[in-house]
Amino acid sequence: MIRSNMIKHQSKQSTKKIKEMKNVFKILGIVCISLLMSCNSEPSLQKYFVDHQGDVDFIAVDVPSSLLDKETVELNEEEKEALESIKKVNFLALPLNDNNEIRFEEESVAINKILSSEKYETLMRFGSNGAKVVLKYQGEEDDIDEVIVFATDQKKGLALIRVLGDNMRPEKMVKLAQSVEKGKIDLDAFKMIGETISDNIGD
Repeated sequence: MIRSNMIKHQSKQSTKKIKEMKNVFKILGIVCISLLMSCNSEPSLQKYFVDHQGDVDFIAVDVPSSLLDKETVELNEEEKEALESIKKVNFLALPLNDNNEIRFEEESVAINKILSSEKYETLMRFGSNGAKVVLKYQGEEDDIDEVIVFATDQKKGLALIRVLGDNMRPEKMVKLAQSVEKGKIDLDAFKMIGETISDNIGD
């Protein structure tokens, strides 16, 4: 009789433990699903480019590395090293007109939200006469994976540039950007982007 009661007690204990373990697994499952949904819902720069490449309001240009020819321009050593580290450039722009002022504001907010993520570090900011430019990067300080240039102009629109490469260095990328901004470097890649913008605005 005592043995029978002990068996029943052990059986109840086992059943209770099984139920507790099931509840723990359920909770863990819910937590994992929530985390996955949170990650998937977080906007990413890559997704933004993909979603807007076919948008008729935007201008999208993928710059091949062949147009980043360092031999065709005069570069100092740091500018040369910075240019050599670049493998690919994605360009996206929204020219401003009378019909898309609201969208210009909406897209600016959306991009700023993406770039406000902790994974992006700010390299530099500058601006004048209604134009603002911010340079950000992703990766380690001595080994950048991605450089982002986001520019807005209240008269011209916005431009988003994504630079991908190997062993890119922050300080050298800043100097390269400053040289480009001042017109010291004239590359076929930038000419192609400029011509694409002019052709689309002309339409």
